[in-house]
Amino acid sequence: MTADLPHWRELTRAFRTPPHRHDTALLKWARMLASIHRVREFYPDRAAVFEASRTALRHRIAEWIIQHTGARPGAAATCATVIDDMAAAHVTAEQLLRTEPPPSTEQLHAAWFDVGYLATHWADLVAEVIDGQPPVPWPLKRR
Repeated sequence: MTADLPHWRELTRAFRTPPHRHDTALLKWARMLASIHRVREFYPDRAAVFEASRTALRHRIAEWIIQHTGARPGAAATCATVIDDMAAAHVTAEQLLRTEPPPSTEQLHAAWFDVGYLATHWADLVAEVIDGQPPVPWPLKRR
């Protein structure tokens, strides 16, 4: 029953590239979350629809993780939330790269730091779900 969860690199690839033939359903749903985060700013009057879609995708991701890894429901839900948070942080950081006037170095660093922070959290969750390794207490203090 145990399957590997994607590495954080696979998730960030899914956030920024078109679908690949060998993507798991989880990676497809992660890509969909990033797409929702990209388009929702253009349709502020549809916020409830986007929120409902994100909730449904997080639920599907959690169910997939439970079925494929045997994870506890709470751990699977946390994994789904972190994927959604990573997608949002990644989209925010990539949007900053297209902002005019260009953002400050500090703004760019902070945005990509958030992506890295969540990638580290994801790696810890994978170690907990797959290997049974107790996670580092989150949230960590940020510098």
